[in-house]
Amino acid sequence: MNPTIKHLDYTYKKPDTDIWVLNTSDIPVSNESIHDIQLVHLAPESVGGNHKHPRTEWFIGIGDLLFIWLDDEGNTHQEHMHPDGQIILITVPPYLPHAVANVSPDKVGILYEMADGKMKDVEAVKVYE
Repeated sequence: MNPTIKHLDYTYKKPDTDIWVLNTSDIPVSNESIHDIQLVHLAPESVGGNHKHPRTEWFIGIGDLLFIWLDDEGNTHQEHMHPDGQIILITVPPYLPHAVANVSPDKVGILYEMADGKMKDVEAVKVYE
């Protein structure tokens, strides 16, 4: 089991700047599927997650964030969540061991997290230190 990674286009990007907008209605996840939405602040060099659970999640990361997961054989994989300013939507399937790490030594990261239910039945799994 692996996450699904999809590159998204901005709804609007101001020419010759790093100013962009992504309307949440343009995110390709069915509104009927989303039952929990959170904004997560990740301090420099912090890690969130290191767990697995029964819900499906959709992540969009802003900043120097890594999405790290373990495959069925226990091998570690990672994907930069905002490479070169590209917006990426990561679909995290149920029970996938995962973590999000802010690898910046001095800048915060923001995770926009949607899920198909409230967090419950969480099992700690060491994915990333």
